[in-house]
Amino acid sequence: MSRLTKAVRKMLGVKRRHTGTSLEQKGRMPDFFICGAARSGTTSLWQYLRQHPDIYMPPAIEHKEPSYFCDLYGMKDWQAYLSLFRDAGNKKRLGEASGPYLTSPESAGRIKAAAPDAGIIISLRNPVERAWSLYKWMHTNGYEKLPSFAEALATEESRLENADFIRNNGQYYYNFLYFHSGLYHDQVKRFFDTFGRDRVRVIIFEEFTEAPSEHIKAAYKFLEVDPAFSPALEVHNASDRAYGDLEKGLRIRLSERYLGSIAQLEELLGRNLRRLWV
Repeated sequence: MSRLTKAVRKMLGVKRRHTGTSLEQKGRMPDFFICGAARSGTTSLWQYLRQHPDIYMPPAIEHKEPSYFCDLYGMKDWQAYLSLFRDAGNKKRLGEASGPYLTSPESAGRIKAAAPDAGIIISLRNPVERAWSLYKWMHTNGYEKLPSFAEALATEESRLENADFIRNNGQYYYNFLYFHSGLYHDQVKRFFDTFGRDRVRVIIFEEFTEAPSEHIKAAYKFLEVDPAFSPALEVHNASDRAYGDLEKGLRIRLSERYLGSIAQLEELLGRNLRRLWV
């Protein structure tokens, strides 16, 4: 658990939630989780995966992201959470898609305690583009009150460990940390360390958008369902075009700030990501 998370939990008096592993558990629960990153195609992944005849995911968009295994966001009642999957019938795989699991330091361990053999799918996007897209989504939906991305980035440091803001921000706290939530290395490593690499599939958003059918079939194979199934592929939850392009100077400065984190992620994944992101 990070120092930031410990401080947040202490300030707010957050207690550990029931993980669903007691004999009181009733009903089936998910055996795979789409864990973010936010604004990296997770809604499309949810739509494509749930079309498979052997997969059940909560079909309503308002239930797509229950985020039960988080301290600062999401559903709190275990039976209500399980009820999201009561219509799964005899589907082979059950899943859900909660972006906050990637940035919430406690989530990997909570999921592991409740579903030790779960499969994890993580989608990562150019952190600059993702931060910009997240700001636009937060601002469009009225959560972010600052009128410009530059102002929101400049305010981010003051939001760290700010107990009042953490408690009263009206959304998921880490979504206001546009830069920090894009430091992927520690987030991905936490899931590797908790579940093992063979149970974690990392998808690169830019590659996914270029060949969605190929990546969805690979995801089906990862989940051990028939990879020959072809879902209807449409773009979901696209960014608002009214904001225009990200200002060039700000883009360059953000790219430079992310270089070290991208290098760490490249080493962790054994991949050249700078060719896509820098």
